[in-house]
Amino acid sequence: MNLFLYLLHFPVYALGPGRRVGLWLQGCARRCPGCVAPETWSFAPDTSVPLEDVARRILSFFQRSSQRPDGLTISGGEPFDQPEALLELLRRLNLEGANDILIYSGYRIEVLLERHPEFFANPPLLAALVDGPFEEGNVTDSVWKGSDNQGLTIWKREFFPRYEEWKRRSARNLQRVKASRPKGGSAWFLLGIPRQGDVPRLKNPYYKQGDEPCL
Repeated sequence: MNLFLYLLHFPVYALGPGRRVGLWLQGCARRCPGCVAPETWSFAPDTSVPLEDVARRILSFFQRSSQRPDGLTISGGEPFDQPEALLELLRRLNLEGANDILIYSGYRIEVLLERHPEFFANPPLLAALVDGPFEEGNVTDSVWKGSDNQGLTIWKREFFPRYEEWKRRSARNLQRVKASRPKGGSAWFLLGIPRQGDVPRLKNPYYKQGDEPCL
């Protein structure tokens, strides 16, 4: 079984509570107008990688003796456009103790519960879900989402304090990192959720951000 993969990086501080592994899947059927990452829309054949390799790489971070991640954040693209592979990945990670998993999805929670109840059964395979499509023009002051219509549901009780604290965070952080591509080579990536008004500036090819992870 394969996953369409855009980026896998550690550490990530801009998407979820604490120091996290970030996994961005390639491919999105929703294609929201104003999306900050349209390069993740296509299911490009050359981004298909063995799921086993992805799981092994993620678990290698959680098995460290020091500087272990606090959790994993999965975004995209649209993670639930690869439901079979995503389900298998989450099952493997939970079995190995990597169970603080946050997923960003453009589908509303009621749609996901109807189409993919196996992710949310007792016990759930994810700790938290940010759901809903990005809506251009529907601005928000919340630093953890791109538009005001999106919601956060915490599925695992043991992580409730962690996510409630993160939800109240007031500083909107971005990270500029140089990371390896799935099929080799490296590139610069901007990680995090910018304010809607900042997107044109960030997309400017002449825009330069320093190493400081903030805007």
